[in-house]
Amino acid sequence: MAVSKRLRFSMTAPLNAPFPYFGGKRRAAQLVWDALGDPGGYVEPFCGSAAVLLARPRFTGRRVETLNDADGWLVNTWRAIQHAPDQVATHAHGPVTEIDYHARLAWLQERRGPDLIAWLEGDPEAHDPKAAGWWLYVAACGIGDPWDPGPWRIIDGHLRNTRELPHLGNAGKGVNRALPHLGDAGQGVNRELPHLGDAGQGAERLTAYMRALADRLTRVRITCGDWQRVLKPSVLRATATNPAIGIFRDPPYEVRADLYAATTDSDISAQVRAWCTSANGYRIVRAGYDQDHDALLELGWTKTEGKAGGGAGYNTDPKAGRRERLWLSPECHIAQPDLFGSAS
Repeated sequence: MAVSKRLRFSMTAPLNAPFPYFGGKRRAAQLVWDALGDPGGYVEPFCGSAAVLLARPRFTGRRVETLNDADGWLVNTWRAIQHAPDQVATHAHGPVTEIDYHARLAWLQERRGPDLIAWLEGDPEAHDPKAAGWWLYVAACGIGDPWDPGPWRIIDGHLRNTRELPHLGNAGKGVNRALPHLGDAGQGVNRELPHLGDAGQGAERLTAYMRALADRLTRVRITCGDWQRVLKPSVLRATATNPAIGIFRDPPYEVRADLYAATTDSDISAQVRAWCTSANGYRIVRAGYDQDHDALLELGWTKTEGKAGGGAGYNTDPKAGRRERLWLSPECHIAQPDLFGSAS
């Protein structure tokens, strides 16, 4: 597909993930880099939206960068954008219809599981552009929790409603009154993302944006699996001329595990904190709430101040209003004290 020059994205412009993500750190990214500096090696064990990597200041020369996540479809999406951006754009773009939304969601949920993780772990280049495009479509359309399939399942190759069909009352809402609706003329929560609207330029604009993301991810290693795999000495590599290692650790906070699609271990935050207590020589930035990780201060770490962001509609948890913090290892540069800005 030809892309007009006026729709090309400059690599000097900031890049954001083409999907919403609960707990993303785009607002904090610059101060994370103020703390990390310009390390020769960089790892995000819980990459999510990869907001910090995408906000990294421009550099010249070689850097060793690694993104990892336990969510198979998330990793597949980043890899597919890296290797096949045009195909991802083709499958992600299109008119929003409720039947397509639920069909694609059911298709993705049916295939999420150990086999998906094993496939992505076993082949470092494995990716499925169609699944990535559909994943972006679902993420961009859903309001509330987009990964709740509701009553819809694929049964014998057909999309079926597993609940008894209600009558046609309820102000015309029918079977979908409890499902994530597709409001805002089908634009959902992401009406400002590149693939929506733009007077018919949506497809070209989305393709250009995916290509810009692919350019940034060209030499990034994207892995899927347990976070500890990418923090072993054999993986934590830098360059001969720049041996510093930077690690941004943003595991699921100590809140409800169901906020995170791939999280089943409620102790993961504590495990990460324990790892930090024994890690020496690395520039580590650790995210969390309030006093969650103040034990690190006794080891020479410092802590930033700030407020929690609003998230993506998940503020029902009692901790959603707590203030977010960053803990910086002794090897980090000294960051400014106000991370997320004062409450307004």
